[in-house]
Amino acid sequence: MIGRKLNELYLYVSKKGFKATILRIYSNYFNIKTFVLYKRELREDPANIIFEKEFKCFQSNLELLKEIRNKKDDMPREFYLDKTHRATFFYLTYYKKELACILWIFPKGEYSRFFNIQDEKAVELNYMFTLSSFRGKRLQGKTVDWVCKDLKERGYNKVLLAISSTNISARKGMELTCFREFHRIKSYFSYVKKIKI
Repeated sequence: MIGRKLNELYLYVSKKGFKATILRIYSNYFNIKTFVLYKRELREDPANIIFEKEFKCFQSNLELLKEIRNKKDDMPREFYLDKTHRATFFYLTYYKKELACILWIFPKGEYSRFFNIQDEKAVELNYMFTLSSFRGKRLQGKTVDWVCKDLKERGYNKVLLAISSTNISARKGMELTCFREFHRIKSYFSYVKKIKI
């Protein structure tokens, strides 16, 4: 736990700078926040989701991610979750053959700030990031839809995520992708009592 936090802090400083890191620490550890918990039941998903030909999303691997980082060393911190959270399961989205977005998946037994996942057919989506030149194209919603479709084919039946109550645009976006609010939770100075799933 402490090692993961230190790795995350080191990476945040290297990516965002000292001042931004201090502001983040203050925001996370000296405030009480409310998070909205969402779930999506994959059994009920619409069967025919259409994706345009310019859009390509796929489950990727750490070797490809390392290649991406080696070619461009200023990638956002969301491209380093294997180092900070020991995550291994993620998807990459390409738009017009260019890397546009990353989304990480956390199943039972892996890191989660908000959920205690006991159901082997449930996963959490987290640390999604769209590169700035691709924003405004609704790629996050399309990526989530594609990932949920793929997860359903892999045998998962429930997808979870948490969004800050103040992040209105992200909440609206998730509601457009069949996620439904099922609980609200307080973060007291970064401490959260996890919800058992």
